[in-house]
Amino acid sequence: MQITSVVNQKGGVGKTALSVGAAAALAERGCRVLLIDLDPQGHATTEMLGLPEASPQAPNLARALTKLWKGPVEDLVVPHTRSNIGPDGAFDVIPTSPGMFDLIRRLDTFRVPGWQLARVIQFANYDHVIIDCPPALDVLTNNALAATHGILVPVQPDRTSIRALRLLNDQLVYVQEAVNRSPIPYYGVVPGLYRRPMSTYASSALNELQGFGYPLLSHIPLGVVMNEAAAHGVPVTTFAPETTQAAAFRKIAEILDTYRREQPAPNPLPVADEFVFEDFITEVARTRSANDSGARKGLYDLLPKRPRG
Repeated sequence: MQITSVVNQKGGVGKTALSVGAAAALAERGCRVLLIDLDPQGHATTEMLGLPEASPQAPNLARALTKLWKGPVEDLVVPHTRSNIGPDGAFDVIPTSPGMFDLIRRLDTFRVPGWQLARVIQFANYDHVIIDCPPALDVLTNNALAATHGILVPVQPDRTSIRALRLLNDQLVYVQEAVNRSPIPYYGVVPGLYRRPMSTYASSALNELQGFGYPLLSHIPLGVVMNEAAAHGVPVTTFAPETTQAAAFRKIAEILDTYRREQPAPNPLPVADEFVFEDFITEVARTRSANDSGARKGLYDLLPKRPRG
């Protein structure tokens, strides 16, 4: 299973379109693909794919990340049945949920924040996992980077993207050191959201982006077809398969699948969970308080527990 995070803290660069397009193109190739909508805004779930948010009461990603629900990852998954899918392929989605907006504060209380997403998906049975990250260098993005085998970075050919790429590189170093994991490779930088023909300013910025030395993948220019596909809740590879945008997503999918086949990625997840006594006592106290009554109620509250923020 290869995990790819689509990441850029700069908003409005086509991150969700790239996540959905690459995932759909991989499924079209016959790969089993899981798309994780890690962005609390949920654009991949609702706007791009026309799926409902997960119910707050049902198994959902927010509850799984905070260990309020500990079932199998399959219970979080919703299939997208209106996509073109190749033989033996699948296009499944873990949708966003209302509790995602509160996750940053709650995940920061964990003893080692960063590995929660990796633990949720470690037993998923897919060829590819694509993570649509939020437009921020926060604990959710850190979770994606801790779990990932490589990243795709959508950029606009302008000067602000150059600064954003430098900030992202700093964040990669921070996450690698914080969770003690191997270096995170770039699968590629994807220029997009520009008008054709490309202006002199955009061409100059693109040349500077090439100076970083990362693979520059197929360009995805602006086109009304992207909005039209989203309005119908289907990927552009299904809605308009002959367009320039659909062809670009297929080329990107081919590169990602080549990485999977030729360079099997190691599992960055630690071998076993660390046993934390304070966590154990907190769980016991919560259970006893819920079920006991009378003199013993609250007995375990006297024992030391991890502070909850």
